[in-house]
Amino acid sequence: MLEIEGFEGQILENEPLSLHNTWKIGGKAKYVVFPTDEKDLEKVVSYAIKYSIPWYIVGNGSNILFPDEGIDGILIKMTKGFKNKAVIRYDDGKGIVFFGAGIISSEALSYLLKMEVSGLEFIAGIPGSIGGILKMNAGAFGKEIKDNLAWINLFSIKDGFITIERENLDFQYRKLKISEDYIITGGAFILERSISDIIRKNIENFQKIRKEKQPIGQPSCGSVFKNPEEIPAAKLIEEVGLKGFQVGGARVSDIHANFIINTGNATAKDILTLIELIKQKVWLKKGIMLEEEVVQINIKKQIKAKVI
Repeated sequence: MLEIEGFEGQILENEPLSLHNTWKIGGKAKYVVFPTDEKDLEKVVSYAIKYSIPWYIVGNGSNILFPDEGIDGILIKMTKGFKNKAVIRYDDGKGIVFFGAGIISSEALSYLLKMEVSGLEFIAGIPGSIGGILKMNAGAFGKEIKDNLAWINLFSIKDGFITIERENLDFQYRKLKISEDYIITGGAFILERSISDIIRKNIENFQKIRKEKQPIGQPSCGSVFKNPEEIPAAKLIEEVGLKGFQVGGARVSDIHANFIINTGNATAKDILTLIELIKQKVWLKKGIMLEEEVVQINIKKQIKAKVI
């Protein structure tokens, strides 16, 4: 067991990774650690660096593929701490609302509904945490999370806890470009005052669309591929005849072809084989190379240099 002096969070040993991602896939992690706050986070990252232990940060585990071999290191999950939330101020009908990185989308929307603040309803149904949603610049229905961002809070061993305003951040399609040394601990959003009935209706409408067009309730990571400029990835996959195609326990969804679902016994190898098959067939038939949106956790992650 890890002996991290002063650490107050939870530590699990030889923990199945399938319990910590929405695809329900992966071997075991040597350790899964849940920091309760910033002090805990600093302690566990410092410990990992000091003893040359690979470490990985995840939120709710969506948009991630863990390896079948598991990970011989520390998986740091942010979803049991970093739950702070607050309306910081109102000004001329607008409000700035802060969310910790560990808050999942449904929790954030419940709070905004209660506080009657609107602007993030489009994240309804995205199974990620605020930290993950920011890291991936998640979006839907023509909006991206960066559109409402005021600032972001980050941590690294080198720089400590810092705040960076939106205009100084490099957001790209489905990506926030920051150093791997940085861990997102929270973000503040510029939103608008509204009334609960309107917010609730917006949330319900977005959820209804997702239920009609996506395989809700089946284990998946969300969208597997980024959408090319020319045509949506799902349409490309469907046009080359791969909708419903299956490798082992991994299947291209019959509802939305940019979703790969775990039919019950899928392995990471099944998923990766299917991803490569899709990319090759789309390239050969359409001349477009699809790029994965899903993040693969590498079991051979490079150890960071020790920081004194």
